Amino acid sequence: MTETSEETSRPALPAVPVLLTAATRWESRPLAEALGLSAAGAARWEGSVGGRRLTLVQTGIGAERTAAALARGVAAGDYGLALSAGLCGAMQEGLRSGDLVADAREADMDFVVPLRETARVLGLPLHFGRILHTNVVLQPEAKRRLGAEHRAVACDMETQAVRRWAHGTALTVLGVRAVLDEAGQRAPESAPSGDDAASLARYALAHAADLPLLAGTGLRSARAMRRLSRFLKAYLETSR
Repeated sequence: MTETSEETSRPALPAVPVLLTAATRWESRPLAEALGLSAAGAARWEGSVGGRRLTLVQTGIGAERTAAALARGVAAGDYGLALSAGLCGAMQEGLRSGDLVADAREADMDFVVPLRETARVLGLPLHFGRILHTNVVLQPEAKRRLGAEHRAVACDMETQAVRRWAHGTALTVLGVRAVLDEAGQRAPESAPSGDDAASLARYALAHAADLPLLAGTGLRSARAMRRLSRFLKAYLETSR
């Protein structure tokens, strides 16, 4: 079977408007660029992908900032699908940096099957399972322990907030993430207060001892987001 015929036969995503959320500029900017979205105000991009309207909102890190960002001019009823996208920490051995993770609990199979098939066509590793909410950056021992206790494959700080915001509506929420740090890898325990040059410089000075860790994390982040952006573009381009 040729690549073209595989693409044609791939299960199609329902033609509904899509809300995409990402916490930081290092997550939102690659997504906006890959999806061809245009700036539509502070921390917001809009456009059309696969014939469906798409809005991307940069929420900030954590549940509280995510909830606040979604409360500012975003209505769940305007969308049929919400994707909590970005990076995550692996909580199980066997997941590698750059692997994709999907938390599709309670989602209609019309949204889930195209995830699996898109990963298959692109030849990308995709793990289905629970993305556990955490308020802090977890280090290896905690990731492994909590992963076993909660049967979670990965953790992040925003997906659960998106689910709470959409609760009680008809909006389907999927967590779709790329692994940044593997179960046995350390991650920086904090992030810069902003993404401007001054904030980055202050952060680097305050964490000079961790500069090798920060540099390695930055490289993994860029690679993981390129893969996730490619995957989501292909996923959203499927149409009926």
